Amino acid sequence: MFLLYNKCRNGEDYMQRFNSLINTTVDTKLESLLTQRKAPLSEDGMKKILEELTLYMAGDRRFYIAFYPKEDAIKNDTIQASDIDRVDLMQATDDEKYLPIFSTLEGLRVFKPTLQKDEHIYVVTKQDVLDFLNMNAKVAAAVLNPLVDDLLLYRMQLQNLIQVQAEQL
Repeated sequence: MFLLYNKCRNGEDYMQRFNSLINTTVDTKLESLLTQRKAPLSEDGMKKILEELTLYMAGDRRFYIAFYPKEDAIKNDTIQASDIDRVDLMQATDDEKYLPIFSTLEGLRVFKPTLQKDEHIYVVTKQDVLDFLNMNAKVAAAVLNPLVDDLLLYRMQLQNLIQVQAEQL
């Protein structure tokens, strides 16, 4: 589905620059639900998995993303969506642009084995992703684990997941 990379200029929540002290434990529950989603299931089975995945995604989930922070923010450990200078996007066969995000650091590193000069990995929340999408109207959605799971997270879905998470607290 996804064909090529595209660079996007970005014009507010805090994102944490990845470092060796950050816990990178794989979220086995999320990975299991994403795998089950791809399995051949009955209609009821698929509905049940999607409901479980939605409820689980409404929790406090973190994602990994690689982007280029603005020069004045490049040394900061935490930044806001407005501090992103550019990010590699994916151009799909539907001519839409998508933001690649990853549920594991390993997944990001397989997808993007080498970071470019001034490109860094950040740990982000659903709110960070939504803030980025809201600042970049030309980006259709985020895609979780592209070329593996291809789970699309549109603005409205992210808003709903964030709202459910807030209600659970």
